[in-house]
Amino acid sequence: MTTEHRDGTAESAGAWLPSLIGELLGLDGRRLPVDRPLGEIGIDSLTAAQLSVEVEERTGATIPLERFLGEETLADLVRELDADAQEVGA
Repeated sequence: MTTEHRDGTAESAGAWLPSLIGELLGLDGRRLPVDRPLGEIGIDSLTAAQLSVEVEERTGATIPLERFLGEETLADLVRELDADAQEVGA
């Protein structure tokens, strides 16, 4: 599954989303737990806003801030972004 970027390139959200979140949190994205709510790994409202903008710029997908602050996990977001990209590419 891939995320279609506005520049026409494609890659799985699993390849870039952990790195992006890690960068915003000052953590190693490769070591982020994929099954814990994002709020539990340190995402606050400011980070959620930054993440929302970055994801939208990269994919065109709009994800409400509260999703980053609720029970959503990294795995949930990767699945959703990849599924959305697959639908768009179909």
